[in-house]
Amino acid sequence: MADTTWFTHDRFGMFIHWGLYSVPAGVWKGKKIRKSYSEWLQASVPVPRAEYRELAKSFNPSRFNADEWIRAAKQAGMRYFLITAKHHDGFCLWPTRVSDYNVVDATPFGRDILGELATACREHGIKLGFYYSHWMDWDGTGGDVSYQDEVQIDDEVAAREYTHPSQEAFEAYWQGKCLPQVRELIESYDPAFLWFDTWGKYSSEYMTPRRQEEMIGLVHSCSSSCLVNSRINFESPSDRCDYLSMMDNCYPNTTFEKAWETSGTLNHSWAYHKLDYEWKSTGQLIKYLVGNASLGGNYQLNVGPMPDGTFQPAALRRLREIGCWMDVNGESIYGTAASPVGTVEWGRITIRKAGEATLWYLHLWNVTPGTALFVNGLVSKVTRAIILESGQPVRTQSSDCGTWVSFPKEASGLLLPVIKVEVDPRG
Repeated sequence: MADTTWFTHDRFGMFIHWGLYSVPAGVWKGKKIRKSYSEWLQASVPVPRAEYRELAKSFNPSRFNADEWIRAAKQAGMRYFLITAKHHDGFCLWPTRVSDYNVVDATPFGRDILGELATACREHGIKLGFYYSHWMDWDGTGGDVSYQDEVQIDDEVAAREYTHPSQEAFEAYWQGKCLPQVRELIESYDPAFLWFDTWGKYSSEYMTPRRQEEMIGLVHSCSSSCLVNSRINFESPSDRCDYLSMMDNCYPNTTFEKAWETSGTLNHSWAYHKLDYEWKSTGQLIKYLVGNASLGGNYQLNVGPMPDGTFQPAALRRLREIGCWMDVNGESIYGTAASPVGTVEWGRITIRKAGEATLWYLHLWNVTPGTALFVNGLVSKVTRAIILESGQPVRTQSSDCGTWVSFPKEASGLLLPVIKVEVDPRG
């Protein structure tokens, strides 16, 4: 297994869903598609493969700027970056040698998107990861198509195309496309981590223990440091996976022995959907980040860029607001460990070691300014307590069961304030 130290330290990353599906953006022939995720267009309508492939001719993101994307991630306080190198439609955002169904050979854009992002990540000190759809591939090369037996298929051509592959057909895809492309990604761009994706009843039919071990063995033979996530088979992952990936937008209330993360959306769809207006508030997004960190977990926040390669204004606003919060409170997230007292009703707690002392970060969600909160289990001597954002001193009073911490009334204007409490373990 690879070393996950950097992953658990950095805590916060950006996820990107972007591809041909971003062009129709959830609307096909004037109608909103059945699935609420726009990246599921091909299998939601579903669209015959030849017709879907025509979208490549209109994929020309003239305003794409890798440096701007990575700057936006870094300014939001994110330390790593993940993008859909190949999603379920089989289209690739790099010039793969395995297929001409890629951004360089099949589109007027003709540029290596992953290469440009890899360069920008190196320049800004951001770790790079790739989402690769290893189980499903709707382009007819032998990958599974999943839910098609649950979707009404009206088009005769599509009905013939979207059927579950035989094991022989899947094995040909596995050996001829999937494994070679994963090797390409590692050898060409040296990612810090890979993100595979499965779920549901069909995943284990194809992601057998033998295939999981073959994939993990390939990754580790090409890179001693590249991490592999547990959704290589969500239902029954190999013990050799390096970190656990929760189900989409799933925020657990427990800790895990392995490093773990949740990937979540800014609104509803992962890829850009022109009719998706369900934006989450900045405060809620910060709570997801803090909540996972308080249990020793990471948070990957997804952005769905528009067809021209830019982020929506609503996405940029939230990223900038999160970044402002992280500018003053980031030390309560990076390099911290899970709370020793679990979750609390008034907020969340993260901790870190600082020499002989231990720092407790009290994230206040449901506390009225001018009142006090009780930290059950904090029984060591408190040597100092301040509000991180303002530096205002905070009064504390310890007892045999815990510590009372005053929340100054002057802090009423702060968004999700954090109180930093320095504890002398000898006291």
